[in-house]
Amino acid sequence: MKLYHQPLHHADDYWRVRNFLREVFILNNRLEHSWNVARLDYWLWHFIATCQATPPFEQVTVGWETETGELAAVLHPYGNGEIRLHIHPRFRTPELEEAAFAYAEEHCTQKTENGRYLIAPVFADDVLRQEVLTRRGFAKYPGWNHHYRRDLIGPLPAPLVPEGYTLRSMGDESEHPSRSFCSWRAFHSDEPDSHYDGDYSWYRNIQSAPLYRRDLDIVAAAPNGEIAGFCTIYYDDYTRSAVTVLVGVAAEHWRRGLGKAVMYEGMRRLQHLGCTRVFSTANEDPADALYRSVMPDMKVTDTWFKRLID
Repeated sequence: MKLYHQPLHHADDYWRVRNFLREVFILNNRLEHSWNVARLDYWLWHFIATCQATPPFEQVTVGWETETGELAAVLHPYGNGEIRLHIHPRFRTPELEEAAFAYAEEHCTQKTENGRYLIAPVFADDVLRQEVLTRRGFAKYPGWNHHYRRDLIGPLPAPLVPEGYTLRSMGDESEHPSRSFCSWRAFHSDEPDSHYDGDYSWYRNIQSAPLYRRDLDIVAAAPNGEIAGFCTIYYDDYTRSAVTVLVGVAAEHWRRGLGKAVMYEGMRRLQHLGCTRVFSTANEDPADALYRSVMPDMKVTDTWFKRLID
């Protein structure tokens, strides 16, 4: 079947891609061979809106369509030379993969003083894509991201909350400073607090995503009322699946079980809403240790790298 390459730059294209990802996700037995739609929201509303990891969606996203306008594949950068390629299983062929990576090599590379490079994460069991990338001169570096999942079937362990701490939903905007500083202490524990800029506007972007809901933005409040840990979840009721987009505990509250507590509380709430599968992704401890302790299933993506010399 002949496919036509198209830029996805219209206002409605974001919503077309969201629906495309939902369809593909279900056809792939709800495994992340292509993104869960929650990851699209997080990319747009955090990586683009806050981190400015790539230009806006409509400037960098392209698709391949049938003569009738049905999306067959979507390609976009993720930041720092990484790309994401989502293909409908009905249209997936070596030829389409070749065309997509040829486009990526021309338009999505990261420029450096020593040339350009491109990175593609590929599941360890994705033979077709590995064969295509091998032919195109990519090199494989084993291991990269660990993709954890848990099916929410049957009873869940009760969250074990340390004495004096409280699990609850995120509060109103007056709690944004505490929530933002908790993120700093969770992810920048090796830096002095003087490096913290005090800007919490990024959190409004997290809350602006279509899938955000406050009852799935769980925080652990310390005895003094400050936020000590968090688990922010985007839930897609169409696919009955969810992604933990942000999980962390401030360094001064580590080793008290708060990470497990906020995650189990999130799973309990998801299960009540009808969610049957939840995902988390990590590539380093302590996140790996946390997810491994609460999610029994894991798939690995390897790093496929190509350097291009102009």
